[in-house]
Amino acid sequence: MEERRVTLVTLLLQATHQMIDELIARVAAAGYHDIRPSDSRVFENLDPAGTRLSDLAIRAQMTHQSMSELVSGLESRGYVTRVPDSADRRARIVCLTVRGQKLMRIALDALSEIETEWLRRLEEAGCRDLRGAMVRLTETE
Repeated sequence: MEERRVTLVTLLLQATHQMIDELIARVAAAGYHDIRPSDSRVFENLDPAGTRLSDLAIRAQMTHQSMSELVSGLESRGYVTRVPDSADRRARIVCLTVRGQKLMRIALDALSEIETEWLRRLEEAGCRDLRGAMVRLTETE
């Protein structure tokens, strides 16, 4: 029987899941016990001034319906709100509430610590500039 081949994509996804799990644990320790890993799909794609739901879905590579469900869950828990788009009154903008802004500050600090730890461990394993390499590889023209 052939051995299962673990691809780079699989390894990157596993690392991402581990980092998000660590982030969720840290925000829970800070009192935000109702945040789930899937909620990160909203937060990581939300602009500081808010973002249209359709843009959130495109950025997260999700259906509009799936993103709407995530946003509705965060809205019911008080992290985001939907407000009319001043450029197009028919559209709505997803924005952080005060509670969501506090969570984001904690989460960004925690994520910075997690990234620093991962980068330190990668350097110890011989990888010197993963962040720089990833930026160069993912730049679009």
